[in-house]
Amino acid sequence: MAGNLNVTWIHGSMNCAGNADPPIQVHQFDPDTFILRQSKCSDPGTAAQPGSSFEAPFLYLLFGISKALLLDTGATASAARFPVAAAVNKIRNDRAARLGRPVVPLLIAHSHSHGDHAAGDAQFQGQPGVSIVPLGLAGVKQFFQLPQWPNGTGTIDLGGRMLDVIPAPGHEPSHIAIYDRRERLLLSGDTLYPGLLVVNDWRAYRRTAARLAAFAATNPISHVLGAHIEMTTRAGLWFGLGTLFQPGEHRLELTQAHLTEWNAALQAIGTQPRVDRRTDFIIYPAGLPLPPLGQ
Repeated sequence: MAGNLNVTWIHGSMNCAGNADPPIQVHQFDPDTFILRQSKCSDPGTAAQPGSSFEAPFLYLLFGISKALLLDTGATASAARFPVAAAVNKIRNDRAARLGRPVVPLLIAHSHSHGDHAAGDAQFQGQPGVSIVPLGLAGVKQFFQLPQWPNGTGTIDLGGRMLDVIPAPGHEPSHIAIYDRRERLLLSGDTLYPGLLVVNDWRAYRRTAARLAAFAATNPISHVLGAHIEMTTRAGLWFGLGTLFQPGEHRLELTQAHLTEWNAALQAIGTQPRVDRRTDFIIYPAGLPLPPLGQ
């Protein structure tokens, strides 16, 4: 079944004090797949911008027959400001009622261990039927049985829906990508998305790109779905770090062709890191000057 990405995402406000967006936008991609976006106005923020968080990460909730996976829990711990557990549990309960079945257990994993992807974990702690993959490389390696990290792949069996867990370090040491065999989705976290791709370990990141490109050569990808949007609809133009209002955003989804382009660009750059601005993303080695908004 083809999924639905005909959606306008909430994209912040010039003044969060007057913003009317919900703290979480829920979009049903298909009957068993939900995409959640955190509002840019759902965090305590700063004195200059109260109630704001520029990250606005995307979270992914996938259901199988016997289990559900939530990939990432967002940038805000406060359930009052960002009720991620309540939103996810409502989806679980509503789905179970519609199907006339018990609520399936929930596994929470993380694309990586940065705070804007794991801050909501505390809202799920101690809930029955919920388990959380430990943060950090040691926990990820052990849980997904990846002793030869970053080589090899792990699996998550949701019941009639098998997911592959692919090591993807470079942005962060414990980063993973998730491939949904049934829907052919690649959930790429902060490794590849329409935005500023921050590389903290250049060697590991180039190897990740080669590994994902090799995986894609034998596993067709319908959409590459990352954790953020930072590009505009204008070729090569990004909003800039910390932007709280993003009208005219790039679409969320990238394609298998983007993954091929990304890998080819990294291999062509070689071992000496440099910024590479592309139409739909910008490769940015951490520590270098931030690229200007446009060419």
